[in-house]
Amino acid sequence: MVDTNAHAVSMAEDETNSGFSHDEGGSSADETSHNGPASAGAKRKRTKHQKTSPLSSCELCKARKVKCDRAEPACGWCARHNRACVYLERQKPGSRIGFTLELEAKVNRVDALLQTLWRRVEDHIAHDHSASAVHTLSPAVRNHNTQQIVRVPAPPDANGPPRPVALPAGTPAPQGRTPVARSSPPWQGPDDSHDGLPGGARTSIPGPPTSLPMGANDSSFHNHSNPASRVAGGAREGSSSLSGGTDLPPHDMIYTLVDLYFKHCNTWCPILDRKSTFGVFFGSTSLSEVDRVLLHAIVATTLRFLKDPRLSPEMRAHYHAVSKHAVMIYAMEHVSVAALKALVILSLDELGTSNGPRGWNLLSLLAQNVRQLGLCDESSTYLSAGAGDLPHTGSVRRVTVGRPESWIEDEGRRRVCWMVYLLDRYATVATTTFDFMLDDGKMKRVLPCSYDLFSRNVPVETRSLEPTPDRQGGAAFAVDKPENLGSFSYHCEILRILSQVHDFLKTPLDVSSPTDMAGWRNTYRSLDSALDNWLQSLPSEYSRISALCHSDPASRVANWFMLHSAYVTAVVRLHSPAAYPTVRSHIFVPSHYAMQRCLSAVHSLADITQDVYEADGLDLVGPPFAFSLWIAARLLIVHAAVVGCAVDAKVDFFMDILGHVGQYWEVANNYARILARVVQRGRRREMSFGAMRKSAHDLLSLTAAARRSGLEETSSQSVSLGELDSIDVFDFFNYPKVAHGQTGILQQGMPGVGGDVRDSAVPDPERDWLRYSTPFP
Repeated sequence: MVDTNAHAVSMAEDETNSGFSHDEGGSSADETSHNGPASAGAKRKRTKHQKTSPLSSCELCKARKVKCDRAEPACGWCARHNRACVYLERQKPGSRIGFTLELEAKVNRVDALLQTLWRRVEDHIAHDHSASAVHTLSPAVRNHNTQQIVRVPAPPDANGPPRPVALPAGTPAPQGRTPVARSSPPWQGPDDSHDGLPGGARTSIPGPPTSLPMGANDSSFHNHSNPASRVAGGAREGSSSLSGGTDLPPHDMIYTLVDLYFKHCNTWCPILDRKSTFGVFFGSTSLSEVDRVLLHAIVATTLRFLKDPRLSPEMRAHYHAVSKHAVMIYAMEHVSVAALKALVILSLDELGTSNGPRGWNLLSLLAQNVRQLGLCDESSTYLSAGAGDLPHTGSVRRVTVGRPESWIEDEGRRRVCWMVYLLDRYATVATTTFDFMLDDGKMKRVLPCSYDLFSRNVPVETRSLEPTPDRQGGAAFAVDKPENLGSFSYHCEILRILSQVHDFLKTPLDVSSPTDMAGWRNTYRSLDSALDNWLQSLPSEYSRISALCHSDPASRVANWFMLHSAYVTAVVRLHSPAAYPTVRSHIFVPSHYAMQRCLSAVHSLADITQDVYEADGLDLVGPPFAFSLWIAARLLIVHAAVVGCAVDAKVDFFMDILGHVGQYWEVANNYARILARVVQRGRRREMSFGAMRKSAHDLLSLTAAARRSGLEETSSQSVSLGELDSIDVFDFFNYPKVAHGQTGILQQGMPGVGGDVRDSAVPDPERDWLRYSTPFP
């Protein structure tokens, strides 16, 4: 009786745990009636599988959805029907369902990929190969070309995703787009440290789907042979699904890319709201044309952070090229705030690859669009006109941008304008000779608010940009609500000061005139005070960034590290001309105070960078941080050139960190390679750092000379890679800009080059011509 009751309990538990319903077509009483002594000697087959749990049923009973008596070596039903009885190890609840969904997702992806490839083959044959041209080729050439068109993917592995396929030869591929695999650190944040993030967000975000839609957006792949043209052309026909075809990655990969954008880029480029953006991309409605273009911009910029085994280097290059082309074509044909947002995000990709002509052209387009859309002003009245009433004249600019429908939209426009301002400042300061594309005098936007208030759509006041005189003769802001400011607000303020420093240093100076030098010294002191006041205006918890990181390594303050690097850039830019002038006079000599300010800022940045590196957060800082490291490393080389000493060992640390950042932003690799070549030449004594600086100065002076007549002959001078490296390292510190008629002073000699060793010594703090009561020893 005890055994019977235990057997009944076992059967009940098995039915409950297996998740199968009772089969009405079979009777459990009928099965148990055959399990008596009469059938005990029946022929039964023993299998190699052994029952591992008393609660498991055999596979045939599970398939028939009936109760199993779990007799060994075979259950009653299997013995009666002379069937092989197999017992398998029990799986965890839900595991079979998860396996089925995973397998279905893989099959869907492979099927969608095969359909896309077949369409690409048809387009390739229809548009690129006429019948007569094909017949003129030899069989060997035709076979070779066919192999270049497509390679059919191998069947998916049971333990992994399907392997990617090759693309047609001629698919454009950008340079340096493959990031190195790296685990994501746990700390990072949006604009402010108290905001939620992926994995800890306050709002509910829809998760990625488990499979791809079949046949999505098929109609957009039959009209154009160029993949990028299909994106632009197909999008104009109306809304479309999120993925499908070859213009965008799979749906689940897109979700990951958008999430990576908010983790790695939106922290220091906070122009998008996370909750609303995910709602648009992964909501129930299909994407509009402009939403799809914005998604292309995110994909092109964030592919560098994606670690997905399905994405081969060829596919990565393909998706990047297609997305970049789609955004550029749309931005050229549309002048709107939405197009401007996509172009700003794409500019992060371009400026993070190289600070060259392509990036400058993109910035020119951004700045022009900001001016055309009137985003530099806090407009109060907007003109509106019907679609049929829009003129094809200059007045169309007045009605291009309508009234913002909500405060979050108005704040979004403000953030886009300020982000273009920031990118313009970083790119222009790096060249040292260009003018800003957005003039400070016409930048009349109030500062953006903290990201937390922006994402919660809370209308607040912040701070006006220009201070107004108060009754006591000091300075006061017309609107000043510091409690509503965030790191992005302070970043705009520090770059405003950096803009003033850049304009100040571009003005030619007569170093032999006491009057000019007195005016220069007064402006210098006022800018120095502005930097100190800005630093004191930071919230108390962020005035000690390094200590905060040490006390709590998981603090999500990546954006505040970026802010500190911007401060170091401004300090070095202001004080390095006084510390390491390229032209000497009886008045303009190296300043001890300015030199110590530069070295202190560089050492501070080294400490902060060490904290970021130890917290595994170098993938969260962007190209502006790499630019600050580049300036700091060059300052150490300039110091060695002027003082006549060995370069500080911290330059190796900066080069190593730039190499780590270069895993994601190629421009950092460019900086590291130039520094390595220059430092190596100096340490091998191929040329001293002082000689390198003088060589760069002479070449820059030579190219600055202008012809007096259009009939005057021109000349060309070849330069070596080492000379170009010297220009890249020392041009940033080429100051003062001598006024017209003062070029003879250049022949007086440069500090650290030739002459007595005492000319290259550290300046005397007691004889500092700036007349500071310096706190430095």
